Amino acid sequence: MVRADSPTRAETLEVVPLPGLLGTALPFDPAWCLVADSDDDRSRVAESLLCLANGTIGSRGVLEGDAVDQVAPVMAAGIYESAPVVGEHPMPVPSWLDLPLSPAIPTGRRVLDLRDGLLTREVDEGGVVLRSCRFVCLDQPGAGVVTVEVTPGVLAGISPVDQPAFDLVARLSALGGGVTLATSTAVRSADGTPGGTACIERFAAYAVSATTAPTDEEVTGAIAQMRHVGAPGLLARQRTLWMRRWDDADIEIVGDIDATRALRLSLFHLTGAALRRGESAISARGLTGPAYAGHVFWDCEIFVLPVLAATDGASARAALAYRIHRLDPARTRAASEGRSGARFPWESARTGDDVTPTTGTTQDGETVPIRTGALEEHVTAGVAWAAWRYASWHGGWPFLEGPGRPLVIETARYWASRIRIDDQGRSHIDHVTGPDEYHEDVDDDTFTNLMARWNLRQAAVLSERTGGDPEEADCWRSGADSLVDNYSPATGRYEQFAGYDQLEPLLATDIGTPPLAADLIIGRERLGRSQIIKQADVLMAHLLIPDDMAPGSLAPNLDHYLPRTAHGSSLSPAVHAALLARAGRPDEALDLFALAAAIDIDDLTGTTAGGLHLANLGGLWQAVVHGFIGLSVTSPDDRALILAPVLPESWKEIRVRVRWRGRRIRLACRADRVHVSCDRPVTVEVHGMPAQIEPPGRWVG
Repeated sequence: MVRADSPTRAETLEVVPLPGLLGTALPFDPAWCLVADSDDDRSRVAESLLCLANGTIGSRGVLEGDAVDQVAPVMAAGIYESAPVVGEHPMPVPSWLDLPLSPAIPTGRRVLDLRDGLLTREVDEGGVVLRSCRFVCLDQPGAGVVTVEVTPGVLAGISPVDQPAFDLVARLSALGGGVTLATSTAVRSADGTPGGTACIERFAAYAVSATTAPTDEEVTGAIAQMRHVGAPGLLARQRTLWMRRWDDADIEIVGDIDATRALRLSLFHLTGAALRRGESAISARGLTGPAYAGHVFWDCEIFVLPVLAATDGASARAALAYRIHRLDPARTRAASEGRSGARFPWESARTGDDVTPTTGTTQDGETVPIRTGALEEHVTAGVAWAAWRYASWHGGWPFLEGPGRPLVIETARYWASRIRIDDQGRSHIDHVTGPDEYHEDVDDDTFTNLMARWNLRQAAVLSERTGGDPEEADCWRSGADSLVDNYSPATGRYEQFAGYDQLEPLLATDIGTPPLAADLIIGRERLGRSQIIKQADVLMAHLLIPDDMAPGSLAPNLDHYLPRTAHGSSLSPAVHAALLARAGRPDEALDLFALAAAIDIDDLTGTTAGGLHLANLGGLWQAVVHGFIGLSVTSPDDRALILAPVLPESWKEIRVRVRWRGRRIRLACRADRVHVSCDRPVTVEVHGMPAQIEPPGRWVG
């Protein structure tokens, strides 16, 4: 259904003008273009993959004129309504693509060009010819443009002659805020002949606010400005802005078009999910679909934010602002449980209160409890980790000493109050669930303990820098040092949680070929008594806090846990790919990277119709940047970029663009050397060899 290349159409795409007066499409390039050739206009998977978003609205790839009956054709960031079970979910928003077209038009061929965010459609079937293009304005949140040319008889109720523009205004009230939409549509004769080909041009403007009711003037003023600039001018501006974004963030695997396109598709949708100002609530599916009720998980901090921090600091800062502005509910949650500091919820939405459902339904119709909201606490340390990661790339100590400080300090206070100290003076964290959700309510989950320990130690450092209570900092260090981590020097391995090694020694490969839903194969009860795990758990710590892990422990933990991993979560394959590459096993890593890349493009989990898996998209980038090229930035005190490229046999060069400490840096990484381009001097270390790079750059190695 969705593919990259189209040999029979590549040449025509280079010369066919866009409908209306927009100009010409960019030359077709399979490394930049996603093609959907399906005639099934009910395909929700294509709608997710072809979504256009600008941090304010997400416009799924529905067909023009066929949007009214679709499920959530438009998503509006931060706009929720009350709902049973899930607490809050995205409020349905009117579509701007409800054009007066006959519903019988075939789907045709659609192309999403990632270079400029332009989605085009071509139909030439049964005497019907239609050409359309649309984009949402990257620099004008909430704004979109669509133009369509159609043959006579396709317009529903409107003759293909010049028509005056008309405006429509829709207003919706949501929890705390609302959405206002205005559209301006003109229907004209494309060739000057009454009864001939018609051209429809529509401008749309959404005003979206989670805290106030937008006014009509906001959208009508935006429409007036769009009319003044005109569709060709808006497209020209769009291409300039996307060119600047790609200049900071592009990634290319030389000679591997499929991998390159998957990575660019990831960056495209991650960019679309994030605002560059104010606050940005990035949900598990972003603005590409309504799955998971639009709730914000740890996916944002652990998988999405590292990409934004390295490519677009403003978006990363806005994502952190979402947590900063919801510290009070996190403090209230901690206090309600008799704890200090702040405990962030597993799932949150508008207010920052926990909206995790407490029950769910299996495929067999059985009602089962959902305990993640009560037990999956590691998200609290994840928020602190994200603040630290942002500061390491962009903010530096001023961010951590200023607005980011409570994200680190208040979470540490929570862990300090959460720890139980036994008679031998060892610290424990009881009754939690780690990333491996197949095993619930365990004691001393290694990942949770390691992240809490990291949180406590970083908070002690930050407290001392900012004049905090020295006794409190000493207490944090003491609690961190005594916290059980389940590490065995004899094996070099961390036991996943207390008692894990005593479970049934079952491998995931004993029951099938991962990825697999192990709970459906052997049942929830036996699964909970076995060593099969859902996703990376202990290994997640090796990805997030490698400097805090026992030296030499990555390989034995990979060898032990990878065969036991079912990859029952979409975020798991990319994590393992990154760590296999770090462990010097790049060809094994490439297999899991390819699996991760196919999760949404090939709909491997059967859930892409509800939106793309943003954690997996961020994981793909991390697999390449932190895995295959071994780029490491872990502290605001870092003075060099650490690189340790390990490439699979089929990859000859990886080209990556990032922003670090205000520098534009381009890396061309080969197995034996790296070319570093920069606009300001930068220090790098390649395979342990330090080098000072002056602009414009040079090879190292």
